[in-house]
Amino acid sequence: MARNTYSDLSNTFIIKKNEHSSDDPESAIFFDSEDREAANVRERKRMCSINVAFLELKSYIPTFPFEKRLSKIDTLNLAIAYINMLEDVLERDIDPFVYLKSTVNLARQGQFNNGVMWSTSDLVARFKWIDWKRLGIEPIE
Repeated sequence: MARNTYSDLSNTFIIKKNEHSSDDPESAIFFDSEDREAANVRERKRMCSINVAFLELKSYIPTFPFEKRLSKIDTLNLAIAYINMLEDVLERDIDPFVYLKSTVNLARQGQFNNGVMWSTSDLVARFKWIDWKRLGIEPIE
């Protein structure tokens, strides 16, 4: 079996070395550049689909009008808080608007963790920017 040298491998990429090997090139797994190119295309498509999903998720959560871009972690945290808020509203026996208004007012007084998981300063601040009248709801004061 002929031994490969690094100069012979100009059209290949080293992907992963055996954990118990030295720096010996024969102990590495090699892929053709075409395989690597195909893997790069798949990864770009995967990242594109993730970014599209984040854009769609962002369209469902309250955002500030001036926000051009939320980070992915901020989008996830806001989505979690928003889902918890919607779940909390559904579980209450009182009018959802009355409950939401009282919780937001408590949060505005600095009582952010007043027994509800979703009452974060970031989410509450976003409620101030919602066009409540357009939704047919009296604005939160």
